[in-house]
Amino acid sequence: MGYASSLLGHVSRAAIICGVSIGWMGAAHAQAASDEIGDIVVTAQKREQNLQDVALAVTALGGATLEAMGRQDVTALAGQVPSLQVNQYSPTITVFNIRGVSQNDFADSQEAPIAFYNDEVYVGALGAISGQTFDLERVEILRGPQGTLFGRNATGGLVQIVTAKPTDKLEGFATLTVGSYGQIATEAAISGPITDRVRARLSGTTNHHGGYIENDIGPDLGASRFYAGRFQIEADVGETGKLSLKLQGLRNDNERSGGPYTHAATGFNDDGLGFALAPDQDFWGTCPGCDALGFRPDDDDPFTTSVDHDARFDRKYWSATLRYEQKFGDINFASLTDYQDLRKRYSEDSDMSPDPIFVYRTAQDLYQLSQEFRLSGDSEKFQWLVGAYGLKIKTDNDYEVDVSQSLGVKENYGGRQITESLAVFGQVEYRPIEQVGFVLGARYNWDWKSFDFTHVETANDGSTGPIFVFNRTTQPNLAKQKFDNYSLKAEVNLRPNEDTLFYFGVNRGTKSGGFGVQAFQPINPATLPFNEEVLTNYEAGFKLTLADRKLNLNGSIFYYDYKNYQAFEIVNLSQFVTNKSANITGAELELYARPVRGLTLSGFLAVLDTTVKDVRLPFGRVADRVMPQAPSLSYGGLVRYEFPVGPGSLSLQTDWKYDGKQYFSTFNAPIDRESSRVVGNARIAFRTNDDHWEVAAFVNNLTDKEYRIYNLDLSTTFGFSQQTFARPRWFGGSVKYSF
Repeated sequence: MGYASSLLGHVSRAAIICGVSIGWMGAAHAQAASDEIGDIVVTAQKREQNLQDVALAVTALGGATLEAMGRQDVTALAGQVPSLQVNQYSPTITVFNIRGVSQNDFADSQEAPIAFYNDEVYVGALGAISGQTFDLERVEILRGPQGTLFGRNATGGLVQIVTAKPTDKLEGFATLTVGSYGQIATEAAISGPITDRVRARLSGTTNHHGGYIENDIGPDLGASRFYAGRFQIEADVGETGKLSLKLQGLRNDNERSGGPYTHAATGFNDDGLGFALAPDQDFWGTCPGCDALGFRPDDDDPFTTSVDHDARFDRKYWSATLRYEQKFGDINFASLTDYQDLRKRYSEDSDMSPDPIFVYRTAQDLYQLSQEFRLSGDSEKFQWLVGAYGLKIKTDNDYEVDVSQSLGVKENYGGRQITESLAVFGQVEYRPIEQVGFVLGARYNWDWKSFDFTHVETANDGSTGPIFVFNRTTQPNLAKQKFDNYSLKAEVNLRPNEDTLFYFGVNRGTKSGGFGVQAFQPINPATLPFNEEVLTNYEAGFKLTLADRKLNLNGSIFYYDYKNYQAFEIVNLSQFVTNKSANITGAELELYARPVRGLTLSGFLAVLDTTVKDVRLPFGRVADRVMPQAPSLSYGGLVRYEFPVGPGSLSLQTDWKYDGKQYFSTFNAPIDRESSRVVGNARIAFRTNDDHWEVAAFVNNLTDKEYRIYNLDLSTTFGFSQQTFARPRWFGGSVKYSF
C-alpha cells in the first residue's frame, strides 16, 4: 500500500505539471497534411508489425524525430523514451540503462544487460556503439527482458537501430550542420536501382568540432574528429528470395575527446563514501577545499579545467553483415552472418590537475563473429518462429594506471577473454478466437568463457613486484567458466476490438557471468569471476487507439525479481563485479496525439522503485541501496506545430524532460547523488512544398543546465571525484537537400 500510494502521488503530481503533453515520444512524425496517426511498423518480434499490435513496452523513434534531435549524439535518446538513461564515458564506452537495469563497469571486455542491435545483429562491444546512428529508418527501444527472440544479454531490454535500406527508385539527401564550438557535421546518402533486381545504398556522416571544456594549460577537451560510412547492396534471388550485404565503418581520428572530466575535491564518511568538500573545508590537511594532493580548481565552472596530459581517443571499427531471406511456401527462412572488428586506444588525465599524478590508458583489439538461422510461418490462428544462434568474441585488452609521480608505481594489467555461445530458441502465438491470444516462447543458451589475465607492478626504479597470472593453467577452476540457462516468455493478449490491446505476462531473461579486472595487487583470484544474472519480469499493459485514430495511449506496470544482479563497485581503484539480489517495481505511460492538423503532442511518464540488497560498502557495513541511474520519477513532453508559410511549411518544436534525483553507483555515495533536473531543446525548420529543401535552427540544452551524466568516486585514494557533465547549451543550424 505504501508503494501504491507513492505511485499514485507521483502520477498525480506529474499530470498536474505536464498537463496534456504527458505522453508517448513514439514514432516518426505524421505528415502535416494528415490529422490521423498512421501505422508505425516495427520489428520488435522479428517480424513486421504495427506498433500498437505489439504486446510489449516498445518505443519507436522514426526518421523525422531522429533528425530533429540530432543523430550524432546517442545520449539524446534518453530525452525521448520512458525509463531510459544513457551513460557515455566519452565516446569510448556507451552504456544504456532501462528501468534501472545496467552494468556500469568501464572495462572494455564487459558486455551490458541492455543489448544494442544494428538491423537484428548483436553488437557486443560497448566501444562500438557510438556513431552508428546515421541514415536510419528508425530506432526501437524494447523495455523488459527480450531473452526468447533476441536473447544475447537483453536482460533488461535492448536498443535496436534500423538502417535505411536500398530503394527501387533513385533518391538521396545531403545535410550540412554548423554549430557551437566550431562544429561542422555532414550526413548524406544516395540510393537506387543498379538493375531491375539489384539495389544499393551508400551513406556517410562526419562530425568535427572543438573541445567544449576549456583547458587553461593545454588543448581543450571534448573535441570530435569522427567519420563513418555504410554501403548496402541488395539483390532479388528467384521469385521469393533476397540477399543483402552491408559494410560499415566508424573512425574516431585520434581526437581530443578522452577523459572530459571535471574535478571535485572530496572527503569520505564513516562508510568510505565520498562527499563534496566545501570551499573552506580542509579535510585532508592540505588546504581548504583541496583534494588529498593539495589541488583545487580555480573556479567551480565544470567546463574549465587545467590538465597536463594530452588525452586522446582513437578508434577504428568495421563490420560486414550478410543476410539471406527466402520464402518456401508458407515457411520463411532467414540467415544472418556478421563479422565485427574493433581497434581502440584511449587515454585520460584521471587526476584532472596540472600535475602528473594519475594517467589512465586502455587498448582493445576485438573481433566478433555471429551466425543466426531462423524459420517462421503464420496461419489464421498460429504464428511461430524457431531458430539457432552462434557467437564468438575474442577481445585483447591492455590497461595502464600510471601513478608513478604520485604513488611511485605503474600498474599494467589485462589479457585475452574469449566468449563462445550457442543458443536455440522459439516462440509461438496462438489465437483460438480473434479476441484472445496466447504467447509462449523459450530459449536455451550455452556460454563458454575463458580469461587469460596478467598483472605487473613496476616501481619508478624499474623493479617489478610479483607478477599475478590468472589463466586456465594457474586457476583451472576459475579462469574457464561455463554458463547455461533458459529464457522464457508466457503471455496472454486480449483484443476486444481492433483499437484496444491488453497484455499480461511473465518474461524471464538471463545474462551469463564473466570476469572483472583489478588494477592493484594483492588480487584474490576468487574475486575475478562473477556469476550469471536472472531477471524475471511480471508485467501487464495496454495499448489504446482513441479519438478517431488521433490519439495513442499506452501504459504498463511491472515487477522485476532480479537474482544475482551484476553490481559494479570500485574500491581503491580496483574494479569489482559482485552478484546481488535486487527488485524493481514501476509503471510507465506514453501518449501520442494529433488533435488538429499540423499539431503533435507527445510525451511520457515513468515511476520506479528499486532496491539492491545487502551491498557491502567500502569500509564493511552492509546496507540496502537503490539501483544506479534509476530516478523514482521522470516525465517528458514534446509539442510540434507545422503550418503553411509561402512556398513551404514552417515547423516549431520544443521538448522537455524531468529526471528525479539519482545515483551513479551501487554504493549511493553522497558525491554520486545527482539532483533532479529539467532539460529542454527547441528547433525551428522551414521545408519547401516539394520536400527538396529544409533549413533548420536548433538549440540543445536550451537553459544551459549543468548536470552530470557520470561520476566516479575516488575519495579514499586521491580525495577527488571524476565527473562528466552533459554538453553545455549548443546552438546550430542545418541545410538539407533531398531528391
